[in-house]
Amino acid sequence: MHPPPASAPASPPGHPPGWRVLTASERGASHEAAQTPNQDAVATQPTIGGGVVAAVADGHGHWRHLRSARGSRIAAAIGCEVGQELADLLEREKILHSEQHAVADQAAVADAVLALVNDFAVPAVIDRWRAAVLADLAADPFTDAEQDQRQRGDDATIAYGSTLLLAITLGSWLILAQIGDGDVVGVRADGTASLPVPTDPLLDGMVTTSLCGRDPSSDFRVAVTDTSADPLLAVLLATDGYGNAQLVEAWPGAFSSDLAWLLRNRDEQWLASQLPAWASRCASADGSADDTTVALLISPAGVAELAPVPRGTPTTPVVRDDLVGSDETTIPAVLNGDTAASEQVPHESHPIEPATTRFHDVTEPASAGPVLADTGANQTDSPAGADSQ
Repeated sequence: MHPPPASAPASPPGHPPGWRVLTASERGASHEAAQTPNQDAVATQPTIGGGVVAAVADGHGHWRHLRSARGSRIAAAIGCEVGQELADLLEREKILHSEQHAVADQAAVADAVLALVNDFAVPAVIDRWRAAVLADLAADPFTDAEQDQRQRGDDATIAYGSTLLLAITLGSWLILAQIGDGDVVGVRADGTASLPVPTDPLLDGMVTTSLCGRDPSSDFRVAVTDTSADPLLAVLLATDGYGNAQLVEAWPGAFSSDLAWLLRNRDEQWLASQLPAWASRCASADGSADDTTVALLISPAGVAELAPVPRGTPTTPVVRDDLVGSDETTIPAVLNGDTAASEQVPHESHPIEPATTRFHDVTEPASAGPVLADTGANQTDSPAGADSQ
């Protein structure tokens, strides 16, 4: 099940460019060795006014989540569906227009949006994901082999367990919702990182909160940012296969610095050609060995920063003099560490934190990149499914 290709009407002449999205998804080395599918999923959808919805989901690798690749695909598709409805509702009710608000300030607007995310979007995602999972099960019941693999007493949705990272852009506003592990990193013009989504103390790198959890609504973390007050060049959504491939815990700062530099020195076609290679490197045995999926949202400010390289110009890897010799990788300590929903696996059974890797440059040519749309979202046609390391 693949979400429909993203498309958007062309921007009117003279209208500022809208948000762009580049995506990539790569199967992890440990999944290839175990002959299991890529359990990550990604989907994008344009919204009105040059905005975009992007969803990244990570199906749990633990044996109890035997249909998690399906669960992540459903999560990504439902996330985009609900995100677009939220954007339409915000525009229809003119909630983002401060002059229409009872208290004409951005803080009040942010509070109103946050309330709508919590009251409408989060419950809608949870309810629709569960309904879609049960519909999938009704159409394709568990086989005898799957029934033997399931744990007695498990709710049917546990087999489909998945995380979800959701981003919605509308005008200058960035709306984020997340359940489970993975990373959301904002990139400022000065190269510093913004981490707008609250952290979750329940996540330890081996277990995660989940859409299949007992109370997923309480496990969602949401954030609303006015990028006119805190300008961003780009926003990264990534499954934990990306973050677990980084050597240092504070990798978002280095990533942001690198990407801000790349946005000023390379064009969009180059970024699109390299993103699958970045994901592949993280998914390799030299990275996290885990499925790795990313959605890179580039803001209108970031689009303006892109180097004006003409189409057709050969794309060659960029090498920064200050980064030469920094490309070192290590194999993670837990090569086959598959995530399960937090309440379903005893914490003490996973005492080892995964080691991680950091790299700056990707010099291998990418075999394929995302298809670009001039005015809206861009989507790869990569295998869907989800992972959790």
